[in-house]
Amino acid sequence: MIPFPWPQENKVHIHRAVLGSEAERYVSLNERVRAERLLDPYKKKRFLAGRGLLREILGGYLGIQPDEVHFTMGEHGKPCLSTTAGNKEQLHFNLSHSGTMFLLAITATREVGVDIEQLNNDIPFSDMARIAFSPREQKELFDLPHHLQLAAFYRCWTRKEAYLKASGMGFALKSNSFDVSLLPETPVAVAAPDNQFPWLLWDIDVPLNHCAALAVKGPCTVIHYID
Repeated sequence: MIPFPWPQENKVHIHRAVLGSEAERYVSLNERVRAERLLDPYKKKRFLAGRGLLREILGGYLGIQPDEVHFTMGEHGKPCLSTTAGNKEQLHFNLSHSGTMFLLAITATREVGVDIEQLNNDIPFSDMARIAFSPREQKELFDLPHHLQLAAFYRCWTRKEAYLKASGMGFALKSNSFDVSLLPETPVAVAAPDNQFPWLLWDIDVPLNHCAALAVKGPCTVIHYID
């Protein structure tokens, strides 16, 4: 297990990795039961690898063994660390994976969300956008030349997912009830329902044919990549 330094207040640590099977030994019995419910063997293996690597990395921050890392759920189902797992200083995390790519965001005391998607040229993105995107987002997307629409769709999708995960609202907040930016060359931004604190968005540097975004609550943040 590799020890990791506690993130400074103004930093978000982004762990990027390719999922393998070596970390599967760290998963809990409940996680194995969850994996058995997945019908696709590939998704099952990816879930176990992701949860094992998550435990290994978090253990490195908390100074405990991966099997000593315990989770609890927020009001709307967002996973978080149990205070009994040595997390008295409120380490926050959020995990996403797509294909074999693993992305984990970690902060100290600040809510965070991350999403990564592997680009798929065959998805019915127009139909998905009409359901999930706000009226403004739909107009901006469909006003673009067709060859730019797929990339814009993924920018919008990952930014919205990152915010929804960071806010902890999940399905309790409709994805078409707020706006994010999606046009090429425009600043990354979110017009969120929660205006009490600023929510900041970033695009995350990920391999070709992937798209990823980060959302964090609070002031200006430095992103520190750990590969």
